[in-house]
Amino acid sequence: MRPAPSLLSRWMVLTALLTALPAAAGKIQLGDDAVLNVDVLLHPQMQLVKNGAPTGGVSTDFFLRRVRLLVFGSITKRLSFFIDTDQPNLGKNGDWNPAFYIQDATIAYEVADKMWVEAGFILAPLSHQALQGAIALQTVDYHSDIIRYPLGVGKVWRDMGVQVRGFAGPWTYRAAILNGVEGAKLENGQVVNPDDLPRAVGHARYNVLGHEYDQFLRGIYFTDQPLLSFGVGGDYQYSAIATASGVHDAVALAADVFLDLPVGADQEFVFQSNVFSWQQGFDNPRSGTGFFVELGYRFGIVQPILSGEYFNGRVAAQDLLTLRPGLNLWFQKHTFNLKTEVAVSRVGDIAHATTGITGTAQLQLFY
Repeated sequence: MRPAPSLLSRWMVLTALLTALPAAAGKIQLGDDAVLNVDVLLHPQMQLVKNGAPTGGVSTDFFLRRVRLLVFGSITKRLSFFIDTDQPNLGKNGDWNPAFYIQDATIAYEVADKMWVEAGFILAPLSHQALQGAIALQTVDYHSDIIRYPLGVGKVWRDMGVQVRGFAGPWTYRAAILNGVEGAKLENGQVVNPDDLPRAVGHARYNVLGHEYDQFLRGIYFTDQPLLSFGVGGDYQYSAIATASGVHDAVALAADVFLDLPVGADQEFVFQSNVFSWQQGFDNPRSGTGFFVELGYRFGIVQPILSGEYFNGRVAAQDLLTLRPGLNLWFQKHTFNLKTEVAVSRVGDIAHATTGITGTAQLQLFY
C-alpha cells in the first residue's frame, strides 16, 4: 500500500512548487539579476474563403495559425537570451504535419549603455514591419505578400549571424552580418555567391516623439505618450540570385513611418506605412516595388481598422492589390484579444484578375 502515498506526495510537492512561483505569468526570479520567463502564444483562427470549396462555394477552415513556446530572460544585467518555437498553420486545410522549428534563438550582451551585440538566429532588421513581433501586431497578420526576401534565405525572415543594435540620442539603429545565400554551383552551371560572402542588413530610425525600446517592435502600444518615428533600411548580398538572364545581386530598400497617438481617455490613433523596393533580377517575379498602409482608431477595447497592400512587379502579371477592413476587440490588450478582417484582393493582371475574398477571425492568447 506504499505506492498510493508516494503518488499523493508527488502531487503535493508539485502543487507546492507551482503555488510558490511568482504571481507574474511565467516569470521566475533565479537570482538578483537572473530571470527566466516562459510564455505561450496561441492563435486559433477561422477562415472563410470565397470559391475555396471543391464545388466552388465558400470553404470553412479552423486551424492554429501559430502555437509558440517562448523562453527568454537574463543571466546578468548585461547578458540576456531569447528562444521561441513555432508550428504554424497546424491543421490548415487538413494538414496536421507542419514543420516544428526554432523561430528565434539569440544571445545578447550589452557592451555599452543601450548598445547590444546579438548572435544567433536573428530577425533581419529591414523595416518596422519586418521587426514587429507576432504578439503585438495591430492587424490579424503580417503584410507578408510584399516582403520578398530571396527564396532559400534563412527562415521566416530570420537568418544566422551577428547584430549590433542600440540607441543614440533620437536615433535607433540595427546592423547585421548574416549568412544569406550560401555560395554554390547550380546544376545549370550558374554560380551564386562565388566567394561565399555574407549578407549585410541595416536599419535606422529617427524618433521624433518617444522611443520604441522593445527587441521586437509593436503594431500598437496602448500608450499614453505619443510615438512618432521614421525609418530606412537596406539589405544587400553580392551575386545571390540566379535567373534565366544570369546571376544578380540581391538588393532591398525600405522606408517607413510609425505613429501611435493617444487621444483623450482610453483612445488611440495608429498609423503605419512601409515601402519596399526588391531588386533580384529584372526577370524575377519577386522583383518590384510595394507598400502597405494601416489605419486604426481604438475606443477602449474596440478598434475599427483599415489596411491595404499594393505590389507592382517587374515581371508582367505579378501585381497585387488588397484591401483589408477589420475590427479588433482588445479584451486584455495583447494578452487576450480577437481580430477580424475581410481581405478583398486581386493578384496578377489587376485589371482583369478575379477578385478573391477571405474572411478571417483570430483569437490571441499570450501568457
